[in-house]
Amino acid sequence: MAKSKKSMRITPEDQRRLRERVKILGMHCASCAITIERELRKLPGIREVSVSLASNEAVIEYDPSRVTLRDIMKTVRGAGYDTYREEAVFLVKNLYSHDDDTLVENKLSKLPGVFNTRAFHVSKKIVVTFKPLTSATEKIRDEIEKLGYRVEKILVEEVEEDIEAKLLAEEQKDLKKSLILSLPLSIILGVYMFLWNMGYFVPLKVFHEVVGLLLSTPVLVYGGKRFFLGAYRAIRNFSANMDTLVALGAGSAYIYSLAVTLGVIAGEGVYYEATAFIISFILIGRYIEIRVKARTGEVVRKLARLQPEKVRVYRDGAEVEVSIRDVKVGDRVLVKEGERIPVDGVVDKGRGYVDESMITGESEPVFKEPRKPVIAGSLLVSGYLEVIATRVGRDTVLSQLIRLVRHAQSGKPRIQRIVDKVAGVFAWIVISIAVLVFMYWYFGRGLSLGEALIFTSSVLLIACPCALGLASPMAVVVGIGRVAENGILVRDIEAIEKIRKATTIVFDKTGTLTRGSPRVAEVVAVKNVSREEVVSIAASIEQKSKHPLAKAITEYARQLGVDLYSVENYDTLPGSGVVASIQGELCGVGNEKLVKGLEAELPGELKHISQRFRKGGYTVVYVVRNGRVIGIIALVDEPREGAREVISLLKLKGLRIAMLTGDKRETAETIAKRLGIDEVYAEVDPEEKVDRIRELRGRGEVVVMVGDGINDAPSLVEADVGIAMGGGTDIAREAGDIILMKNDLRGVIIVFEAANAIYRKILQNLFWAFVYNTALIPVAAGVLASRGIILRPEMAAIAMAMSSISVTLSALSLKRWKPKYT
Repeated sequence: MAKSKKSMRITPEDQRRLRERVKILGMHCASCAITIERELRKLPGIREVSVSLASNEAVIEYDPSRVTLRDIMKTVRGAGYDTYREEAVFLVKNLYSHDDDTLVENKLSKLPGVFNTRAFHVSKKIVVTFKPLTSATEKIRDEIEKLGYRVEKILVEEVEEDIEAKLLAEEQKDLKKSLILSLPLSIILGVYMFLWNMGYFVPLKVFHEVVGLLLSTPVLVYGGKRFFLGAYRAIRNFSANMDTLVALGAGSAYIYSLAVTLGVIAGEGVYYEATAFIISFILIGRYIEIRVKARTGEVVRKLARLQPEKVRVYRDGAEVEVSIRDVKVGDRVLVKEGERIPVDGVVDKGRGYVDESMITGESEPVFKEPRKPVIAGSLLVSGYLEVIATRVGRDTVLSQLIRLVRHAQSGKPRIQRIVDKVAGVFAWIVISIAVLVFMYWYFGRGLSLGEALIFTSSVLLIACPCALGLASPMAVVVGIGRVAENGILVRDIEAIEKIRKATTIVFDKTGTLTRGSPRVAEVVAVKNVSREEVVSIAASIEQKSKHPLAKAITEYARQLGVDLYSVENYDTLPGSGVVASIQGELCGVGNEKLVKGLEAELPGELKHISQRFRKGGYTVVYVVRNGRVIGIIALVDEPREGAREVISLLKLKGLRIAMLTGDKRETAETIAKRLGIDEVYAEVDPEEKVDRIRELRGRGEVVVMVGDGINDAPSLVEADVGIAMGGGTDIAREAGDIILMKNDLRGVIIVFEAANAIYRKILQNLFWAFVYNTALIPVAAGVLASRGIILRPEMAAIAMAMSSISVTLSALSLKRWKPKYT
């Protein structure tokens, strides 16, 4: 039976309903799917969510006016998982200003399947994160080109080191060609006009005008082409930008002069030289600006050059040299003294000292021997290594680092978004002011059309918002690059703003305040059970876990030389421990929650001993077999070097310090007392950690969470700013807004210093940009004309060009920034 027309009618609610199928990465059990569903349902605008472990997919129905794909992606990552997505970098030669950035971001972010869009005219790129099942690079390219931009190249998989530099070099070359034609003609025209006004030439008036026409037209057409094309593109997209103002300023003077020359209107003089000099001076400013911009991407280019092109590997028992692109996971790579390590991997043979300073910021070479990890891009200072490749190509830490630095440099702090909104209407405001200025001088004061146009053109040119558009991005590019050189990765530029307002810093204990490499201090067993048996059961279960405590137990078992059992039905109980079957008996390793959960008997003597261990600052692990605790393992994890000093310095800044840990309160408080931490949240599982941070934020605190970046993923996301201790792990999957590659707690202090330095430079640049853009408007409008001070359009063009150059040079001063505390 056919549906009625009423049932087929599309309601407004239906129009606000989108359905997306998103691939989820990292799920391994049913509880993973339940966790993701639960977190997604908390988002406003989510109507239906279904997460399937079998297909690793989430089917989501949502209201796009209340929630975006980016929010969904962030929530999934906050739960400790990830979404399958691709990133494409579109290299766009004619991306010139922040107006172009804003236009592209607004348009592309509305496309189906697009998670995020960032456009950055400084490096001529548009970075789009998208869902390949819904969208494709070709479709995105079409949308970009519909807006009037030309996509030169699309990068999806590879990291190409010099493509941005090449595009900037090409633009510099184009500007140079335009200048070679425009500047000499402008100078000749200017000299001719000066001499004519001085009475040295007395040709016919019409001949004088024809000279101006012949010399200025090539400048306008060839030199000014980029501005008129940009203005056309802006108008076509119902916006106005810097190109619009330049085109109006230079074009109005030229059209007026042409009309006088052709006798269409009567005028006392022509202003061809003004048109020529406007174009030439702005081209000079652009040329200098591009040359300075080319220096801002040096950090990324230095990092990209760390990867060698040729690699020596063993193939079929022989040593051969292959391209880096042909190296595969599992290959044995040979590295000699003085060479850079081309892959992430593990040393299999050889020993040597490796300089990792360009990656981690650690100045001292690190000794490497068999079983030690190495990072692509690091330099073998001395020795010889044979490395088994574990990550190659775009998966190496170096490639991830390059991508993250590039993307962070493309980010916009919140203050820049406000500036963008101002700049978005600024051009229209300037045009309105220019119209009023023209009406005042032409109709109100009775000046000639040509004289009124001089004031109008000056207003249009002096107020071009170039400096506003450059003020923040240039500071971000240079600042993020400089911070990266110190082993600190900023993933989200907004973290720079937020961290300055921080009131509370919450530290995870294990792996953050402590070294993260605990060791077994003592093993206690019940009667009739040997210490070796306790260690054997514990290590058999823990050998599958990557937790630091598990590694310590398995390493201790290896040192003792005990035999391990085969295990079945292995399962993890978050916040409690792990359980498995050994020879048909249910066994477990974990904390008191595990003991209670298994309803296991805890002998009185063990309970007494465990309390003594915890008061001494030890972490206690219980080993359970067949419903009874058969032993305890006491582990100690020493505080990190400089941890107490870092806590003291943060307290001096007026920050409230807290520790968040799953350890028993006695253990946590012992460590906290040694470090000078007064506030301790102990015995909390990962979900409770998130609740504690949520409570702090609910009380108005601006919370910074410092954790290991893996186990603390939900907490790092929940905090206003998450700082992850990277330590060379898979940084692409870290949940932190900021990652300390050096894995040194002192980096937290450097982050605060860097945030202040970058933000001060942003504010300084914005201040001067606003001064340039607003203070001279009254002068250009003719406020001082009665005193004989008139700002001609040529001078306005010079002032506008100088504003952009000065802001760019100011940002470059951040390259000299050095942290005070290292």
